[in-house]
Order: sequence, then structure tokens, then C-alpha cells
Amino acid sequence: MAHLSLVKLASRLQEEQKHFDEVVLEFSAFAFTRGAVVEISGAASSGKTAIALSLLAKLTAHGEVCAVVDSSNGFDPRSAETSGVVLENLLWVRCGGDIEKAFMAADHLVQAKGFGAIWLNLGGLPLQKLRMVPKTYWYRYRTRIKETPTLLFVTANEPVTGSASQQAFTFERKDRAKWSGKGRFKLLREINIDMTSRKQFYGIPLQTTIEADHTNG
Repeated sequence: MAHLSLVKLASRLQEEQKHFDEVVLEFSAFAFTRGAVVEISGAASSGKTAIALSLLAKLTAHGEVCAVVDSSNGFDPRSAETSGVVLENLLWVRCGGDIEKAFMAADHLVQAKGFGAIWLNLGGLPLQKLRMVPKTYWYRYRTRIKETPTLLFVTANEPVTGSASQQAFTFERKDRAKWSGKGRFKLLREINIDMTSRKQFYGIPLQTTIEADHTNG
């Protein structure tokens, strides 16, 4: 009797769907827990996007499908691809600065339960409106992704998830960035950032250096 090639044994399907409990970003020493809400807050140019792109790059390179809820149309696919993100494995939802669309999109995505990571980028939205978002939204997201491989990664200019996030960090850029080149065409080489965990109340800021290098070709 012939067998269809598209039909897989249940044991094999379960094996393919296994994920590591944590996603480790080696260059920054971050370890994010699956099935959890993770938040990074900080001012513009404090390193939030770099961490988010590193997370998406690692997961999409391993074949996982991820999503970006782009609240204010600030996502740059070229920069993402340069950072190693496999765009074929990425769903990009543009919300045009509409906060209701952003949270509605996030709600639908967390219900799908099939994404490796969902990046909810709230940068650029008015802080006054973000502060009016009910805390119950975050607890609903947390409940829906619990015991799934999905990681909800939230970035904003200030903390918004409250106690609903299992991991929460605040980034603050220190000193001045180091650049190379002259005139209008300069290349960012290094920035120094203080990272503070808001879930470790007596912890001291962890200092790290992010270095950038770009070559053509």
C-alpha cells in the first residue's frame, strides 16, 4: 500500500515541534524563556532594536516563523536582513501609528500559538495612550502563550507591562557613542549601555558594550 509523503507519524511530528525552553543570545548573554512575556524599555537608540533583531535572526535562521507588530511603521526590513533575519520566515504587520490596531494584531497573533517570537514594538506611540492600556491586556497575552513555544517580546520607551512580564529590563545609554569616518557618512562603532533587570529589585546595573562592524560585499 502506497503512503502519502505529506503524512507524518505523530511521533515524528512531535519531535520536529520540540523547542528549547530558553532562547540564548550569545553576544549579549541574554536568555529568554519560552511561553513568556519579555519587556525591554528605554529611550531611543538605547539598544532595544538591536536585541530584538538578534532574537528574530536566531529564530528565523533555525526555520521558526516569527512576527513583528510594527506599531509606528519604524521597522526596516533591510536592516533586519543585514542583522541576519530571514525575511521569508517573518510576518510583518504595519499599524500606521494606530494603537488599537497594534494591540488587536498582537491579540490575534498570540492566539495563533505557532510563532517562535512576536515582537510588539510600541516605540513611537504616545506615552499617554500607552499608559491607558488596561493591565488585563498583558495578563491575557501571558495566559495565552503559557506552555507554548511563543515568546512575546515587547519594546517601549518606558515600562508598560507591569507585573505581567516574566522578564523585564531597562536600557540606558551611557557616555557618547563612538563613530568612525568624517562628514555626513559616519559609521557607528560602539555604544555603552546600562541594563537593569526590573525583576531583581536589588540588582546593580549590568554594563555592556555593543560593537558594530559593517563591510560591503
